[in-house]
Amino acid sequence: MTSRPNLPEIPMSPPAPPLSEIPVSSNLGISASSGIKWNFVSQGGQQVAQLLTMVVLARLLPPSDFGLLGMAAVILGFITIFKDLGTAAAVIRSRAFDPELLPTVFWANVAMGMLGTLLLVFTAPAVAAFYREPTLTGIMRALALGFFISGLSNLHKALLERKLAFRILAGVELTSVLAGAVAGISTAKSGFGVWALVAQLLTSTTFMTVLLWIFEEFKPSMTFSWRALSGLTSFSLNLTGFNVFNYVIRNADNLLIGRFLGPFPLGIYALAYRIMLYPLQSVTTVISRVMYPVYSCMQDDDARFRAAFARTGGLIALVTFPLMTGVCVLAEPFILVVFGPHWAGVIPLIRILAPIGMVESVAATCGAILQTKGRTDVMFKWGVFSGVIVLFAFVVGLRWGLLGVTTAYAIASILLTLPFLLISLRLLKMRLRELFRPLAGPLFASLVMAAVVLLLDKVLHLNSRALLLGFLVLTGVLLYTAVSWLFNRRQLLDALHLAMRKA
Repeated sequence: MTSRPNLPEIPMSPPAPPLSEIPVSSNLGISASSGIKWNFVSQGGQQVAQLLTMVVLARLLPPSDFGLLGMAAVILGFITIFKDLGTAAAVIRSRAFDPELLPTVFWANVAMGMLGTLLLVFTAPAVAAFYREPTLTGIMRALALGFFISGLSNLHKALLERKLAFRILAGVELTSVLAGAVAGISTAKSGFGVWALVAQLLTSTTFMTVLLWIFEEFKPSMTFSWRALSGLTSFSLNLTGFNVFNYVIRNADNLLIGRFLGPFPLGIYALAYRIMLYPLQSVTTVISRVMYPVYSCMQDDDARFRAAFARTGGLIALVTFPLMTGVCVLAEPFILVVFGPHWAGVIPLIRILAPIGMVESVAATCGAILQTKGRTDVMFKWGVFSGVIVLFAFVVGLRWGLLGVTTAYAIASILLTLPFLLISLRLLKMRLRELFRPLAGPLFASLVMAAVVLLLDKVLHLNSRALLLGFLVLTGVLLYTAVSWLFNRRQLLDALHLAMRKA
């Protein structure tokens, strides 16, 4: 492996302004602040609804049902990568449109949705045979309809994001998730087993498409231009290539566990992994989704880009670091109280994955740098390299069961994080310490909180495990807030200002 060339000396960025003021215009700053707030409302509401739904379904359905859906999800997720071939990100990044571009992208997305549906319908028996689970054939064929349905609205969603219309998107997404939750729970109570999970997903997808068509004014004409589409090819295909290999990282473990260990262990692992992903889904994805179009407006101003990126990383850490630290130290009471004793196998896995959730919540934002700078070719190459490393780690770890796979994933993630940060930050002429400086405060407060909560968990003996969990969570929140106020006040006030600013 060749050594990384030294970066040229660059002046340190001046103290960054609050996140709400960093974009290149006041209107953009207001839109960004509003977008982050509404995206938090959307994702926060979705995560609460999904968590409550998962808790209810976990008590109505056995882990094997979740394992079956996890097996299907590996294949479904892979096909999803190709649903728009990266055209949505390209549309958001574009500064101007060819008149033929939008209808061309729409019909291309519809065609990819139809192709994905047909591919899953015909390959479902082979997938079921691979897993040795005949029930998967019907499940996959039913879920395949979701590709065609979502293909009708992929562009509509991208256009709303490009406009920073996250207030509208918040309503659309929350409504869709709630509709799926009602469908899933009611179907589970009626005794349909794993089909309740299928109903939940299809209902949510259908509501999403219908509502996006209602609220986005774009209506496609009968136009298709290969010339217009070819203008996006380099950016979108490299992005798709990266997503393919990134998906290998995210799902090779599910594939191997499902094939060699069976549906019950996969259900256990899937829940642990899903909990680890919560900070990425509820915080990192929320902020990155809004900041990507904002970064696109400042892609030629590295100084402002650096300031924006560093402060965004600090804002993410302010939430995700204590969240994952708390989950790690309270894994046992959290799982036993919320999900029940039959999910006890999740506890040791969470303790390994929670620190990885902290690291990835910040590292995952680097993809926005590469996309904004148009370097999806670098993303693709990194995806190939990291995909091979992680796949090898999973194969090695499989010998020791769930614990081995989880540990292998953790080790590979840690080893790959630093090189990815260096590659991404180099495009901004940004030093690591500029990124790490806003992370120090949240990390310190989280560690203090963890030490005290862990001590209280050892010395307190309450009759009710649920009461103990509630007391420890409340103590952790108050302690983290107090330490942040004493040692990290500016960041805390920045987050409060963002939350309280009128949308």
